[in-house]
Amino acid sequence: MENVVRIETVLNFLNGWASPAYAEDWDNVGLLAGCMDTPVTKIMTALDISVPIIKQAVDFGAELIISHHPVVFREIKHLYGNHPLYHLAMNQMAAIAVHTNMDRAPGGVNDVLAKHLGLRDIYTAQNGLLRIGTLEKEMEPAELAALAGRLLDTPCGGIQWSDGGHPIKTVAVCSGAGGDYIEDLPDDVDAYLTGELHYHEWPLGSKRTFVAAGHYYTEVMISKEMAARLAEAFPELSIAVAEESCPYMVC
Repeated sequence: MENVVRIETVLNFLNGWASPAYAEDWDNVGLLAGCMDTPVTKIMTALDISVPIIKQAVDFGAELIISHHPVVFREIKHLYGNHPLYHLAMNQMAAIAVHTNMDRAPGGVNDVLAKHLGLRDIYTAQNGLLRIGTLEKEMEPAELAALAGRLLDTPCGGIQWSDGGHPIKTVAVCSGAGGDYIEDLPDDVDAYLTGELHYHEWPLGSKRTFVAAGHYYTEVMISKEMAARLAEAFPELSIAVAEESCPYMVC
């Protein structure tokens, strides 16, 4: 009799890669919908769990969706028919989130982002979250902004940046919203690339270049990475990556 893979087994694998201990106190990670002992034959990975993504998972025949962003994040006082959690329940589908724990995890979101940008000699900052590396060659701030747009497929107009006034060699990266970690940047970092910064988080008059390349575009590649690792760990399962797009348009 073939071994049955259950949700608990998949979650244990994810926890071994991205420990829940890595997650921020405010975060919500782990199994957010479903039962630990449910058998799994097909899994879909995604950045977000939305109603269209659930429809994709249903068509694929998945019993489980693993996402980066939690499908349940804030208190739910009403569960209406347009909420993804309602559709998960209706389709008896489970959901696991690996969020800030996957940001910090070795080989997780920030490592994948740093490698995607072509950084070399990558290492982890003291806060355990930021990744720092060097460019193959020095470039001007405008060149870094343009390079990020090309490599991350951020549409024209979707890149925001400020000019630090000098060439860039060492770059720190933080996927998603990285404004809280500006104070953690080592002195030798020439540029900081993240997904988004609020207006008041942009440092005025800084000698360091800042690039906001889009929350979605700095994180969406983790879906493929999760699918690849799951396929290697569980060759008996069918794994699919959700077809996703940024939820907003850029002129």
